[in-house]
Parts: sequence; structure tokens; C-alpha cells
Amino acid sequence: MSVIVLCMIIILLYSWYETFCLKEKHYRIKKGTRLTIEAGKSGHLKIAHISDIHFSRFYSAKRFAKIVETINQQSPDLLIFTGDLVEDFCYWQKKDITPLIQQLGSIKTDKGKFAILGNHDYQSNGRKHVQDILLKSGFTLLDNRSQVIDTLSLTGIEDSRNGAPDYTLTPLPADFSILLLHEPDQVSRVHALDSYDLVLAGHSHGGQLRLPMVAYRNHGSKDYWTGVYPLSSTTTLVVNTGLGTTGPPLRFRVKPEILYFYL
Repeated sequence: MSVIVLCMIIILLYSWYETFCLKEKHYRIKKGTRLTIEAGKSGHLKIAHISDIHFSRFYSAKRFAKIVETINQQSPDLLIFTGDLVEDFCYWQKKDITPLIQQLGSIKTDKGKFAILGNHDYQSNGRKHVQDILLKSGFTLLDNRSQVIDTLSLTGIEDSRNGAPDYTLTPLPADFSILLLHEPDQVSRVHALDSYDLVLAGHSHGGQLRLPMVAYRNHGSKDYWTGVYPLSSTTTLVVNTGLGTTGPPLRFRVKPEILYFYL
């Protein structure tokens, strides 16, 4: 029994430690008759992708300062956020949200910051409050909207649980089109999927706790839950494991991450 208890303590301590082990991944994307995505850092346009911050009693604005510093050191042209800014807005109803706005607003990009909401952002009637935080932080909201930035088209679809997703959306004309989803499994419902080159999503946390012989996958990320998924020769889905956690700050065999794409 003492050995089992010791193993559980070690796993818990390691899981707590791993929530602080930020990982950065860099992908080079080339578009031709086929879309190719591979490890690399060369390109004319640099996009940073973050997801699932889950600000809560366990994830503070002070802790997020490390993320801001890391992103700013990379000097991305754009930042994309694919939802779940907060764990539950109930916690923030009587808290000062100014530090959240200050930290999010401190992220610097040349061409803008763009976001959609996740399922947790709607909890406790938090939708308008979360939208307000993002807007005050300099983000452009893309829930069921499409926008062109230079030669890039960005389109966002609302979350499937609490939002009103419009799967009939098509991207505005551009040389390269990116679709933002919160739940990666939503991709199967998108009508004009071939109109998009790259689909970015979060939600899954990569499983968050990848225990041996246990493959739990959250609703909304059962088919796609981490990494790169070629959906066709011209469309690729990438699922970000996120930054925060659902519940206590524990991650096992899945580190928080920031993704960078070079077009």
C-alpha cells in the first residue's frame, strides 16, 4: 500500500510540475497544389496560436506574464486565440479583472490579435464579460465572422455547446484562409471545409492527464485531440493542447504549448 501511495504522490507532484513546462512548436507551411506543414521557422508571415488559458483561482494574470514575455520575444505578426479565456466567470464576478486586461493587452503584434470564445467562456453568463475583456485587450472577435488581413483570411465559428455556430460560413477571398474553431470535432460540420487551408482549434488540452492505459478524450475532441491532422490534400487541422487546465493545475504527459506558423 505504501508503494502505491508513494507512486500517486510522485504522479501528482510531476503533474503539478508539468503545468509549468511551457513548450513552443514551430511549423513551416507551404501552399501549392498540396498544403504541406512541417517543423521549421522560415516564412514571410509569422502567426502565434494560443488556446485554453482558463484564468481561475489556479491560473492568475501574474502567471500568464510568462506567456506574454515568451510570445513577445518571438515577435509574431498575428496572434490567434481559440477560446476558453476563463474557467468559469463566476469566479471573476467579484474579482478585479484589470490585471487580465493588462496582461492580454501587453501581447504585441504587427497585424493584430484575433479570438473566438470557448465553451467555458459562456458559463455563469460570462459571454459578454469575456468578450469585453478581449475587446479591451485589443483583440478582434471572430465569432461567426470572417475578416481579411493583407492576403490572409481569418474566419471564426462559435462554439457548438453554448454558442450558435454558423457552419455555412465561407472565408472572404484571400491567398490563404484560416478557420478558428474551439472544439476540433466541429470541423466535421463545416460545409465549405475545402475553402480553408488551415484549421486551428483547442479545447482538448491534449487529454490533460494522459495516464497509462487511459485514453480519456473530452466531448468535442474525441476524433481530433492533439497535433496535426491532414483532412485533405489542401486542408490541415492543428489542435493546440492549451495553456491552462480544467480544475486543479495538473497535467500528465502533456505540456502546455504555444504554436507558431510561418507562411
